[in-house]
Amino acid sequence: MTRRRLVLLLVVVLAAALPYLPTLGNYFVQDDFGVVGLLATKPAGYFPRWFVSPWTDNIWGYTPDEIRPFPAVTYQVSALWGAASPVANHVINIAFHAVNSLLVLSVAETAAGLAPGPAAFAALVFAVLPMQTESVAWITGRVDSMPACFYLASFLLFARWRARPRTSVYVWSVVAFFVALFTKQTTVTLLPALMLYDAMVNRRAVRPSWDWLRPYVPFVLLTVGFLVLRYILFGEVARERVLNADQFHWFLENASNLLRRMAFGEPGLKLSALGAAARVGAGVAIVGAITVLFGERRGAAMIRPAAYFLVVWIVLNVAPTIVTSYTSPRHMYLASVGWALTLAAALDVFWYARPRRVMRRLGVALAGALLVAYALQLRQEVRLWGIRSEVSRKAVADVEREAMAAPPGTLVIADVPPRSWAFALPHAVRPPFIREDLARRVSVISNSSIHCCAEHLWELYTRDALRAWSTNPARPPVIALHWDRDTGKLSRLSDRQEPFLRTLVALLLETKDLSSLNHLMLDISNKFVAGRSP
Repeated sequence: MTRRRLVLLLVVVLAAALPYLPTLGNYFVQDDFGVVGLLATKPAGYFPRWFVSPWTDNIWGYTPDEIRPFPAVTYQVSALWGAASPVANHVINIAFHAVNSLLVLSVAETAAGLAPGPAAFAALVFAVLPMQTESVAWITGRVDSMPACFYLASFLLFARWRARPRTSVYVWSVVAFFVALFTKQTTVTLLPALMLYDAMVNRRAVRPSWDWLRPYVPFVLLTVGFLVLRYILFGEVARERVLNADQFHWFLENASNLLRRMAFGEPGLKLSALGAAARVGAGVAIVGAITVLFGERRGAAMIRPAAYFLVVWIVLNVAPTIVTSYTSPRHMYLASVGWALTLAAALDVFWYARPRRVMRRLGVALAGALLVAYALQLRQEVRLWGIRSEVSRKAVADVEREAMAAPPGTLVIADVPPRSWAFALPHAVRPPFIREDLARRVSVISNSSIHCCAEHLWELYTRDALRAWSTNPARPPVIALHWDRDTGKLSRLSDRQEPFLRTLVALLLETKDLSSLNHLMLDISNKFVAGRSP
């Protein structure tokens, strides 16, 4: 490996890692509490069981259809450095992102046929896309960066095997696909990705023959076997029961928003459909004009790989979101590889256009401006995740302090911002995040937005806690806590300060449904607690 190559690899790694170094000390947020709290306590020999059972058990109040042994084991590994410390988890996340950026570099060179300069640009775009922040800065975001790693590795190895057939390379491609499948079910799209890559980029004609089918057989068997296993365990192949007209309409709207955010940054520019189409059309027209006027054969050579990664790759890796029930930028982590490679293909046209020196400098200037724009927005996104984590850290410490100082049986109403504690309760008030399970001493309740489970389960949990408190002959106190979502400043109200708080809490039990219960609890926090001094 030449010195220039080493420098190139180092630049890519630094671009992927440096923006996220501030996250190393970020505290657990949202789903982290449930996932880390569960998996960090699993014994070392538990790994094989995750191949035939959901990796998160029922911590969300239901049994998920997710077979993910390989992500699960990473939480066991990180727990070796202390389950209560988030540092090891963040190191793992950053490492996966850096490796993925290097894989994008290699895919750009091997599969797309880009020159080293444009290929490096593809890796840098992927590394600094603001949309990647959730997958890297959020510990649980690993569920998308990790499968992307093995998906890309399998695709790259297959492309290298096509360029230079070696049995060992092909075998490792199959092995990487196996790991990808048992990292996240969305990686089933690799089989059609390989077949269409051969047809579009390698120009291998589709023929109903054994010679044509043979390279795909192991991938077919693994895909079918994995889907059959899902059917045996969960009674469905790919959440097909959720597919209907409403879900399809939601998918189209969600996908269009995510694609806009991927291209224009987080949280996405508010462009009209016409405006967005005009910008995309203008970009295509410019690249097309450069191809015709200056690109010679190079521009024509980029058409097939650019079309493959812009259309086929992105469509295949967005398609699995049709069976999701929520939107998240991390769902675009793997799809964004296609966007990065498409931009790099455009730069490659500049790279070889005439007059070469002028066009190459122009291309580099445009590419540099785009990277700077993405990097500046990435910095802001990383900062926001830092704020979320600090609020979460403070909330855990404040709740623990209040609970340990309060008499047994005290009712604690915690209103932590959802962007810090969504799905966190009751996991956040249990070890390893605090010294002991607070539920044994006090009752900690909240509005539905930060409870771990579905609303009907939240209602049962909350009403049970309210009944236990109201019927306690010792008449334990009630403490209501509220945190500012940007500063983490604590507001506190107790029945000792304001006796009417007991009356307000008693009214919670009189509500007729979960909606009114949730609404009243939010009103108590926002109207009577927020803004008070601790």
